[in-house]
Amino acid sequence: MKLYLRWTCFLWSLVLLSCSVTEVPPVAKKGHLTADLYLKNSKNTIQLVGDWEYYPGLLFLPKDLPEIKSIREPHYFTVPGVWTNSFLEKGFLAGDGYATFHLEFVHGLKGIPLSIKVPEMETAYNLFVDGEKLVSNGTVSTSYQTGIPEYRPQIIDFIPNENQTSFLLQISNYHHRKGGPAQVLTLGRTSEIHKQFEFEILRDMLVVGSILFMGLYHIFLYWNRKKDPFTYWFALTCILVALRVFITGNKYLVQLFPNLPWEIHLKLSYLSFFFITPIFARYVYLLFKPYFSRRIYELLKYIGFSFCFIVFVTRSSFYTYLMIPFQIFTLFGAMYTIIVLYRAIRDELPGSIIFLTSFLVFVTSFVNDILVNNLIINSPLTIHFGIFMMFFVQSIYIARNFSKGFVEAENLAIELSEKNQTLQKVQNQITILNERLETRVKEKTIELQSKLDQITKDMKLAKSIIHSVTKVPEMEPYLKVDILYKPTADVGGDIFFVKRIQDFYYRFFLGDATGHGLQAALYSMMIQSEFERVSAVAMRPNDLLFYMNQHFYDKNADLQIYFPALVMDFDFHQSILRYAGGGVQNQIILKKNSEPMILENTGPIIGILEHYRYGIFETKVVSGDRIFLFTDGLFEELNEADGMQAWDELLRTIQSTNGLPFDEVIPSIQSMLYQKMNKTVWKDDSTLLLIEVV
Repeated sequence: MKLYLRWTCFLWSLVLLSCSVTEVPPVAKKGHLTADLYLKNSKNTIQLVGDWEYYPGLLFLPKDLPEIKSIREPHYFTVPGVWTNSFLEKGFLAGDGYATFHLEFVHGLKGIPLSIKVPEMETAYNLFVDGEKLVSNGTVSTSYQTGIPEYRPQIIDFIPNENQTSFLLQISNYHHRKGGPAQVLTLGRTSEIHKQFEFEILRDMLVVGSILFMGLYHIFLYWNRKKDPFTYWFALTCILVALRVFITGNKYLVQLFPNLPWEIHLKLSYLSFFFITPIFARYVYLLFKPYFSRRIYELLKYIGFSFCFIVFVTRSSFYTYLMIPFQIFTLFGAMYTIIVLYRAIRDELPGSIIFLTSFLVFVTSFVNDILVNNLIINSPLTIHFGIFMMFFVQSIYIARNFSKGFVEAENLAIELSEKNQTLQKVQNQITILNERLETRVKEKTIELQSKLDQITKDMKLAKSIIHSVTKVPEMEPYLKVDILYKPTADVGGDIFFVKRIQDFYYRFFLGDATGHGLQAALYSMMIQSEFERVSAVAMRPNDLLFYMNQHFYDKNADLQIYFPALVMDFDFHQSILRYAGGGVQNQIILKKNSEPMILENTGPIIGILEHYRYGIFETKVVSGDRIFLFTDGLFEELNEADGMQAWDELLRTIQSTNGLPFDEVIPSIQSMLYQKMNKTVWKDDSTLLLIEVV
């Protein structure tokens, strides 16, 4: 998860750095913009924003400007902006109209090749530079019948004859809810403008290619594993986002299909956005089904598809008014998704934190673009990057889960192959034995008896060895120790060691090795050997677990020896107890005259994670404190369906012995556990170490 967070922060930082501005450019005031000093830096480009002269309801040529000014005072219009009136006043005609805009621009770049990047306007325009018509989109008109909308961003090159240039912009709109110069004209030296445009193309194509590849990749994942349908909806969302990046921005779709009708292009632009919400809602719903209300999902789905249907069957002069309601609707869905993720994080669902982090990046970029598109703020559009980063993190998360599944499948396949080989060997042996059974029955009986005698001797020797290594040293006058050790065979999997490091320093070790009998004995010897080796260098319990974990991970990986273990040190120079636990159940300290203290795990079981640094717990001990160290076999049969309830039963049993003398505690616990289980033996090895501070 930390790796995902680092990647998210890194990518988002790149976006923010790419949007940073080192020098504040000037803006137009009352139809004049002076930027000669700013443009002395050949790398600088300037956006022609600010107050332009505004002549609403008039379309005239540059040669008519002096006459128009002599008979009519100009208004001033803040660019970027729209002249759209209130919907309540003019209804669906709120954005209709036409006007002329004028700007005098002092640049000081006479004779130097300049370029203007002209985005689309709402929805047709003519641009005149120094009286010459350089570029147009659609047909500018004073009536709906003759006006033709068009979206086609362009770069216009020209060489100014003076240090000052006059811009005259005619705009008309009868097809969109917004009318006017809603986009920004950018001017600079020809090389710099083209360089920026090429960079935008490269950036957009990288975003489109990356997101589209994610979508195709997850389509194939779904094709080969239909048990995980969320990958299909994730892929559809990726493809829609890639399509939207291709359609919007620099309008690459129009560049590819020049004769594509404006109405179809705009419908595709809206649909590529409107379809994302219900489809992405389906993906989140399938991922977090226990936390996502089905009614809310159905609401998001049907309302989202209703918006899409309206776009299909109506004209642009109607459905463009749906954008703001749909943005509000999408924000509602985003807020509910955050609530769903909060519930998942509360229940510690794997992957929910990283999902929330990437989703918040997306929501932030989405809100930024809503504010920009509605001309509330003027900043770069970031939604494509926000979606890319969210989907990038999500694709890594999904790939990680699939990778885990593949690894588990490979391990199971290897295990199955080994089992089959073993089974085949056994079958061959059985065939041979059956063929020779009549002639060799006596010989085999004698041989088996001999082996049984040898195994019995080996078991006795193993039991003697285990008894010798678990012998408790003299610990007076600091500690008293009593032990309940109940192996299910002569030699069990539970293993404990008590070692006097110094006269005032004692170390306790308790582990639960795999299996019983000789296997458990061999594992116990390996653990005991490693314990003795590292005890000499491990100054603290967590250091000892770290060294043992590294040893068994490196040296015994083929044996797959994993076991829970705990280490507890008593330092009576400082009257301190130090504890570290790896994969064991919670242990118990009964403090004198106070509530019990619970010792929790400080790391995973031994041998499973490389280079894992275990935590440590320290507390003061005083005379009368009792510490109970035990394996799970002591209590797990109290309630086989609920391990936590069984542990609570054991805790209550231990607390009930608080007033008993030390020698009576373990017999009392054993008796009470037998009564609660209604049996007199355990099915698993059981060990309890009772330690009392003197």
